[in-house]
Amino acid sequence: MFSFEGKKALVTGGGRGIGRAIALAFARQGADVALAARGRDELDAVAGEIRALGRKAFIHVVDLADTDRAVNMVNAAAGELGSLDILVNNAGGITEVPGSMGPLAEATVDAFDAMYALNVRTPLFAAVAACRLMSRQGNGGAILNIVSIDALFPAPTEGIYGSAKAAVVNLTKVLAYEAGKDRIRVNAIAPGVIDTRLTEQWLRTEDQRADRASFYPLNRVGIPDDIAGAAVYLCSDEAEWVSGNVLYVTGGQLATSDVFRWVRAHNPVPDSSKI
Repeated sequence: MFSFEGKKALVTGGGRGIGRAIALAFARQGADVALAARGRDELDAVAGEIRALGRKAFIHVVDLADTDRAVNMVNAAAGELGSLDILVNNAGGITEVPGSMGPLAEATVDAFDAMYALNVRTPLFAAVAACRLMSRQGNGGAILNIVSIDALFPAPTEGIYGSAKAAVVNLTKVLAYEAGKDRIRVNAIAPGVIDTRLTEQWLRTEDQRADRASFYPLNRVGIPDDIAGAAVYLCSDEAEWVSGNVLYVTGGQLATSDVFRWVRAHNPVPDSSKI
């Protein structure tokens, strides 16, 4: 099960973190992989790891906020690989434009545009380009969008980011409906906190890590391989009747609707017998 022999995959944001883990997981299962990101050195390192596994690897150094270049990259990767069976839209995150984070009253138009260019516009049109290629190939395919738990549960100070990820959830479902006739499946993974460069500010010390881990019933933060395992399933032939879904990989966070669980854990109710 879960063989990717003969599969050709493109993973954006493939130089580190979740993207790297997904790319390596696909290669271990037998896929040839194209990687896209801004950092050449990181891409070269991951490509070397993939080739060491006996698979082909290609790199594309591209700013994935540039939608036109991203679409061209999809077509170029398919040409290098010989076809395209899988696209993983993993690149995204918080932009550095002032106003990207904080109360919505302090947001700026530039921050909104930058956040949506990276997290919504490029994943959408990259997916559309991939669908066109897969449709012409006639063998179906899989598209996977990496979103965030913020798409379901908005976080204060992260309103623009969360809304962008929510938009991708909606577009995932619409594209799954439209592309289904060509046996192209479109799904999303919404991670909780994963130990990557994006989240390092919350995980610098053991106390910080333990504090964050206490939010999850499984009592740890996630690691990139947690997402990679889910990606292997959703992009495999074994998931050929799974489309239009969002898989929440969140350490059991959604096992309860008790939104005050974390608050109580850190501010326990006093023992009334001692009052």
